[in-house]
Order: sequence, then structure tokens, then C-alpha cells
Amino acid sequence: MASFGEVEYGKCLCGGHFEGRSVDVRMTVSGRAIILPDVPQGVCPICSSRVYKAQVLECIESLMRNEPSPESQWPV
Repeated sequence: MASFGEVEYGKCLCGGHFEGRSVDVRMTVSGRAIILPDVPQGVCPICSSRVYKAQVLECIESLMRNEPSPESQWPV
């Protein structure tokens, strides 16, 4: 599995290149506040735009539906 810094997120609309990092995502699921630790994210160093890989968003959505995730770690 690649580390967060090695994942390619592409180029931002402002001209910068997204850099990989991990963040804690705070959300509410079924009325409960939860924190998802170490979620991989791309961030533009110029304009601060943020992006997620589709696989990561699918994993977050399955957690929001209270479906067990087969991944023990975030897909990158």
C-alpha cells in the first residue's frame, strides 16, 4: 500500500499540484458525532482546495450507512 505522500492526486484548477496528507474527518452518523482518523486527502498548497480519492469516499459512505468496511485501513 502506498503512503499518503506517494498517492497521486493530480493538478488543481489553480495550477498547483495536490499534495497527499492524512486528516481526521469529523461527521455525524445516525445522530452520533464520530471522528474518522488518518483519512488520506489531497490538498493544494496554493489555494488550499481539498480532494479525496473515489475509493476513500466510497468507504466513508459505507460507514455512514453503518455497513461494515472490509478495509482495515483507508484505501489509497
